[in-house]
Amino acid sequence: MKRPLKYLLIFEIIVFGVLIGNYFLEKETEFDYYSKYYRVKVKELSDSDYGWYYEIYRGDDLLIKQENIPGVSGNQHFKSNAEAKKIAVLVVQKLERKIIPNITMQELDSCNIEFKK
Repeated sequence: MKRPLKYLLIFEIIVFGVLIGNYFLEKETEFDYYSKYYRVKVKELSDSDYGWYYEIYRGDDLLIKQENIPGVSGNQHFKSNAEAKKIAVLVVQKLERKIIPNITMQELDSCNIEFKK
């Protein structure tokens, strides 16, 4: 009778370890991009507006919430998750190099971001 209890205890420890590991893995994947100091989340806009936007965090603090395509006139939104992520990563790279994170139309063109000029 001792042996089945020992196996049951080992099984419970393994299951508990898998559950804890899964919790931390899911927490890690909440963000779409990580750098040394910054994290990026890309989200879809609400039902009334079609498009995507990004948020940049430093630690747990929201640093930038960009709902419109930066550097263009009007209220234009990113057409896809990938477009928003490309520009968010570019902004993070500028922040890491301590450059003002302005985005130019040339940078948008080079990243193949669709927008009206």
